[in-house]
Parts: sequence; C-alpha cells; structure tokens
Amino acid sequence: MNKRGKYTTLNLEEKMKVLSRIEAGRSLKSVMDEFGISKSTFYDIKKNKKLILDFVLKQDMPLVGAEKRKRTTGAKYGDVDDAVYMWYQQKRSAGVPVRGVELQAAAERFARCFGRTDFKASTGWLFRFRNRHAIGNRKGCGEQVLSSVSENVEPFRQKLSMIIKEEKLCLAQLYSGDETDLFWKSMPENSQASRKDICLPGKKINKERLSALLCANADGTHKLKSIIIGKSKLPKSVREDTSTLPVIYKPSKDVWFTRELFSEWFFQNFVPEVRHFQLNVLRFHEEDIRALLLLDSCPAHPSSESLTSEDGRIKCMFFPHNTSTLIQPMNQGVILSCKRLYRWKQLEESLVIFEESGDEQEKGDKGVSKIKMYNIKSAIFNWAKSWDEVKQITIANAWENLLYKKEPEYDFQGLEDGDYREILEKCGELETKLDDNRVWLNGDEEKGCLLKTKGGITKEVVQKGGETERQTAEFKLSAVRENLDYLLDFVDATPEFQRFHFMLKEMQQEIVKKQFQSKIRSRTGSFLKPRPHNIKDSFSGPSTSGSNH
Repeated sequence: MNKRGKYTTLNLEEKMKVLSRIEAGRSLKSVMDEFGISKSTFYDIKKNKKLILDFVLKQDMPLVGAEKRKRTTGAKYGDVDDAVYMWYQQKRSAGVPVRGVELQAAAERFARCFGRTDFKASTGWLFRFRNRHAIGNRKGCGEQVLSSVSENVEPFRQKLSMIIKEEKLCLAQLYSGDETDLFWKSMPENSQASRKDICLPGKKINKERLSALLCANADGTHKLKSIIIGKSKLPKSVREDTSTLPVIYKPSKDVWFTRELFSEWFFQNFVPEVRHFQLNVLRFHEEDIRALLLLDSCPAHPSSESLTSEDGRIKCMFFPHNTSTLIQPMNQGVILSCKRLYRWKQLEESLVIFEESGDEQEKGDKGVSKIKMYNIKSAIFNWAKSWDEVKQITIANAWENLLYKKEPEYDFQGLEDGDYREILEKCGELETKLDDNRVWLNGDEEKGCLLKTKGGITKEVVQKGGETERQTAEFKLSAVRENLDYLLDFVDATPEFQRFHFMLKEMQQEIVKKQFQSKIRSRTGSFLKPRPHNIKDSFSGPSTSGSNH
C-alpha cells in the first residue's frame, strides 16, 4: 500500500489502471490507497477518462511508452503535429519506412503550409514528436525489418489457411484487389515531347494522374472490371452512356480512393459480379456462393466488418501492415504487367514516326501535339484492354508466395525495359537513356489509395480544427454560466450534493475566463475590421487635445 501524498503524479499507464479499477467498481478509498493519490487527483482522472483513452489509442503502439508519459497535452503547434502524424501513418500503412530526418523535413513542409514561420523541426522536436506518438526509433531497412515483417506473414498464412478450410473455399473464390496510381500521359525523360513539355506553361503532361483498382481471383479465371478515379468528368459523348465503358469511372477532385467510393464499389460491383460469376460460369448453387477478398490495410478501406455482404458469405480480410510487397498477389507482377501493357499501347498512339530527319523544334512540337491529343477516353480504353491482356498464368503465379511459400515466376516477355527502348529508337527518340525508360516504366506509385498530398493533409487538419471550433460554438457561454449558477444554488441548498460544490465552482471560473477571452477576441476582431472612411465616424466628440493625429 502506498502512502497517499499531495504531489503524487501518475504516468499514463498508471492512469489507465486507475480507470480500470473504477470500471471494476472499486471504492474511492481503495484506489487512493493503492496509487497514493488524493481525492482531487482521483476525480481529475475520472473526469478526463475520454481524453486519456483517446490519447493512448491514437498512438502508433498503444501503451508502448505510456509508462514514461505523464501528460496528455498536445504539441505547441498542433496543426503541424497532426499533419506530420497523418503523413507518417500513410507511409507506414503503405510499408514505407520513415526515418527521423524525413519526419523533420515533412514537419518543416507542413509548417510552411500553415504559416508557422517560427517553427523549427529540431532534434528536440523530433524526440517529443516520437514520445507523443510512441514511435520507436526503428531501422528502415535491413534484416531487422525483414524479420519483423516475416513474423507477421506466417501467422497470416495460417489464419488464411484455416479460413479456406472452414469455409471450404476453392481458388476461384479467393480474390485480391489493390489500388495503384497511373500517370496516364507520362513520357520518358529526354524524349522530344518531354523536353518540349518542360518549356511550356500550364499543366504538365507528365503529371496527369489517375487512380485505378484491379481485382481478380486466385486462379485468374475472373478479372473484375477495373475502377478508375479521375479528376475530370468524362467527355459528354461518353458520359451519356457509361454502361458502354470497359471500366467503372468515378470523378473525384483529389483523384483518391475514399472509404465511400470503395464501399460503393464493394457492394454495387464486387458482390454482384462475384455472384454472377459463381452462378453462371462456375455453375455453383446459391447456397455454395462464397468469396474472400484480400486487401491491404489502407486508409481508403472501411473495416472488414462493414465490408461483408448481407448474407455474410462474401467477406474481406486485411493483410498485416508492411507485408503487401511480400505477399499481396496484385503486387507480385500483376499490376506491373498491366502497366507495362498500357505503356506499350500509349506509345503506339502517342509517338510520331518520322520518315526522315527534320528540325528538332518541329519534332518536339509534333510530339507534344500528338501526346496532347491522347485523351482520357483513350487512356481508359487502353487500360481496360491492358487488363484484359494480363495472362491468367500471371495472376495464378502471383498467389504462389502467399499460398505455397514459393517464389512467383514472372513472365514479362515483350515487356522488358529494352523492348520499349527499341520502339523509342524507331520513332527517332535517340537521346532517351535506359535509365530514363526505367524511371518512366516504374515511376507510378504502386500504392494509389488515399495517400493524400501535402495540401490534402493540410486541408484535412484545418477542417478538423474548424469542426472543433464549431462544436464549441454550438453552446452559448452565457447560457452555460446561467445554468451553472442555478446548479450551484441547488448544491448549496442540498446537503447531500455539497461535495460537488468545489468542482462546479472551478468550472464556473473557467467559463468566466472563456467569456472574457471571447469578449476580447470579439473586440479585437471588430477593431481590425476595415470601416468605411467617414470623418464623422472618426470621432465620438470634438477633440480637446488641440491637435489632430
């Protein structure tokens, strides 16, 4: 038993234990004796239950480091802190290791976005940021990470194997889906068109992006229609009859998959298409229809519980964090094959084959003109055709590592780096290098789900802050204070409630402070607002100073 002391300060882990004792119905005296805390500390912890729980659960590794932290106070620059942590979570969920110097660089970028000119991402800031979010100083590469990831892979394999046996799933009922980015107009560096594009004002053709989702079953017998997220609406001629499109196209301002879009695709497309395939192609009976969709742990994916068909027979399961490059079938050559097939078709439509050597300026102009004629409709049809041409064996081989612990066999015949070099040379693109082509062929980010841009993260953090202010604004401080005064009168007049007097009095004082602060801000705001220049309004009465200033 600890002796109660006035100045005992508990860390977060101990505060969590206090809360668990309260939940278990332990008495005030027993908890105070066990942890050596005063009555006011006990009630403070109880009052701040939600704040403590939210803070601990928000951490990268809940309760790791909680034995050191004693406060739940946020960072001095909360908007920068929130933005960096959101960026960090996205990188980690995509399996990208993040070093300390990268956290500092990201913090400085976001600080500039928020206009925090006095912010410095110092070593001290980095230590505090890691401490706040319980982020360990983990190595970003090498055997340590590989062995850690491998530890997550084997339990997942065993769990998957158990589900397959329990549900009696065949390969045709196992599905994998993944998102990816596609810079659909991009051309290799140092090509005539790309060199010309650098000199042109406005939107750069190499940066126009789409997000795409590919999904297929384990034996490659069922490839679902791809979904494309684009920034602009389709041309009117296409928009009038989207049923004729070989893809599902959705316009989105940020060109990202969102939980809403993904959920819509799952219930309106994936579930019906799977049912149709099993009933009409596999000739299964209705009661035998089942499917399991494997997905990355991506911010754009709703929970597995919410991604379940009404009858509970078509479900989702998520890969462990940071394992998608190892065992996600779509990342074992399937998406890469589709992209390389797309690049081939793009070159066929975009490049100009010159009969004889001509003026370099003219070649560049014609090259850019040809590429700019390559529109989103062409990109959509070429992407769909490329997906159709991905071989069944390519998809089946991609599951080898996950299901059988075998290294997948990649078949990129006709799609190697050198093959693209040949067609570029035939079109007079003699200055492009093999390295340029490799960057171009592999330059799309493999993970295209909701990895927000710096501006997107900044916008979301600002919106969150605005929502908090709006929630506070919903309560009038004057009405709150009036009710508090009434409640205090009641407490003073009722002996059994007088123990709450001190707490309510503190709250009343805080409300009064808030009222004063609100009043000062209101006056400052009205003082700073520009007013119409009117001499009559400039003075409330005649000047007695004898001079005008």
